Amino acid sequence: MALTLFNDPFMTEMDRTMNRMLSSFGIPTSRGTATANWPVDILRPFTGTTTGATSMPMDIIETPTAYELHADTPGMAPEDVKVELHEGVLTVSGNRKIAREEKDAQGKVWRSERSSYSFARSFTLPENVNSDNICATIDKGVLKVCVPKKETEPKPEPKRITVTGA
Repeated sequence: MALTLFNDPFMTEMDRTMNRMLSSFGIPTSRGTATANWPVDILRPFTGTTTGATSMPMDIIETPTAYELHADTPGMAPEDVKVELHEGVLTVSGNRKIAREEKDAQGKVWRSERSSYSFARSFTLPENVNSDNICATIDKGVLKVCVPKKETEPKPEPKRITVTGA
């Protein structure tokens, strides 16, 4: 009979929550995250000053030609989101405002659960990015920031050097 480790879903969720909390303080975690020891700088959040805004969950995808950052931005228009680059740090921020009314055209508002919020995320970019061609789009409530990579020069082919006698 083989030994199997009991997989408690509560502990698994607790591990993920603790890893997210530790990561938000800049403490790398070795278990539970695929990016804990990955050397790409774009995955390391910038640890400079904080703005007090909430943190927006983002997906970071590397393709052969670019890095893509994806974030859900429901109800936001392109003018509600800012993407800025300063000294190698890419900052994505936004603000969603909900106008509340006590009464609609039909009568009383019984429940209003939607809220206004702002978010900001900053990432240190690696040296191999083409910062002049960064672009951002919002489509169906999803923000996509494309950070293209620089063209790399081909490495010289190895060659054999002939050894001669003196």
